[in-house]
Amino acid sequence: MKQSTRTRTGLLAVLLALTACGGGGAGTSLPSTTSVATASPGSSGTTATSSTFSCPNAETSSGTLDCTKLPLGDLKFTTSGAKHGYIYLCNTPGGSPVVGSAPWLDTAAGTWDYTKKIAVQGSVSYPGTFSATRSGSTRTIVGNGEPVAPETAGVFPISSSDPASQYDRNPNHIAAQNDDFTLPATPTAAASPGCLSGGTIGITLTGVAIYDAFDAAGYDGVAHEIQDSCNGHPDQSSTYHMHGHLQQCVHDDGSATQNSSLLGYALDGYGIYGPWYNGKILTSADLDACHGITSPVMWDGQLVTIYHYVSTYDFPYTLGCYHGTRVR
Repeated sequence: MKQSTRTRTGLLAVLLALTACGGGGAGTSLPSTTSVATASPGSSGTTATSSTFSCPNAETSSGTLDCTKLPLGDLKFTTSGAKHGYIYLCNTPGGSPVVGSAPWLDTAAGTWDYTKKIAVQGSVSYPGTFSATRSGSTRTIVGNGEPVAPETAGVFPISSSDPASQYDRNPNHIAAQNDDFTLPATPTAAASPGCLSGGTIGITLTGVAIYDAFDAAGYDGVAHEIQDSCNGHPDQSSTYHMHGHLQQCVHDDGSATQNSSLLGYALDGYGIYGPWYNGKILTSADLDACHGITSPVMWDGQLVTIYHYVSTYDFPYTLGCYHGTRVR
């Protein structure tokens, strides 16, 4: 797959276990949620309907999850090694955030409100393809980078009639890519954590690229950039990708009564799972500097105690660094 450099879209304490079953598709099943309706066209791209950002009404290890006051990850990076709560980058970003001021951002308090964030309109189906095949010691990932049905994407480039355009006029479109990765089926830890260099750091089970949590300038991309109702958008290489909150549209069996599932693979071979465990939501506080944990999960149809990453509601959302060695 073409690995794009980091580009700005638009204008420019307790260790817990996750027991899971892998799954793909769209429409995360969650318990009682808080959500906000956003204007969204139907499949024709013209009829206004409603979509939602879902946030579970759930407990964490330190209290109730509050998606109205998620911590902003702005400029929380290091280039000198892994650090908990930060992202270990290979290169120093710079510039201004895509969206510097918006009703859901409280930069003075250092928080943002997921339930108020606007989404790009639209529900467009793509002929997405994805497969993950294990053979011996390797796992081969093949796809075209477009979301696999029934997951859909918003209308890009963002239309001037879309309310989202007042914040982000993303002119990029979604195009097929050539995803072809050979990952270790039984990944092992590297001698030291690896830095994230921009572009793809993983692939969801719906075939969508996962980028790190930052926009081009090193600001919290999940909070500042405008995505569609599945938290995805394209960059200048036409790669449709997510910066976090994978569980919004990648199917997760997790709920108050069931632990989370496998949502995708990082490019060092380790799995990325949803945030639910034993009726609670995992947060960054439960995880290590690379945003992972070692505990039993379902892996290739067997319950295995293995290191894995977790897609959380709080920054850095997916990976803080590579625990293993990234391929290519």
